[in-house]
Amino acid sequence: MLLSGLVSLIFAAVLQVGYSLHIRNTATAHAIEGARVAARADTSPIEGAIRTESLLRSTAPGRYGIEVTSDETVINGVVVSRVTVDLPLPVLGPLGFPGTMTVTGLAYAEDQG
Repeated sequence: MLLSGLVSLIFAAVLQVGYSLHIRNTATAHAIEGARVAARADTSPIEGAIRTESLLRSTAPGRYGIEVTSDETVINGVVVSRVTVDLPLPVLGPLGFPGTMTVTGLAYAEDQG
């Protein structure tokens, strides 16, 4: 009885870690996609943030507290578009504490001048 409870707890913990990694990887991929949109010569950083938020809203569980920011910055003399996503790290299923996980996507800006 005690062993089955322990095995069940370990199984649930492994599932939770897998779910957290899935959310992090998905958010990172969407942040990179948003940075690519923002880096195009005919768009602005705001459009990258909108794209990222749209992708996250379609894949993250409903009412998931997500904050997306986008800007242009210079790294080693190169202009890049940066999209940053703050979202809760899932602790119990999809529930978590807001702002505990931050992922960033970068993309080389097309207009370098």
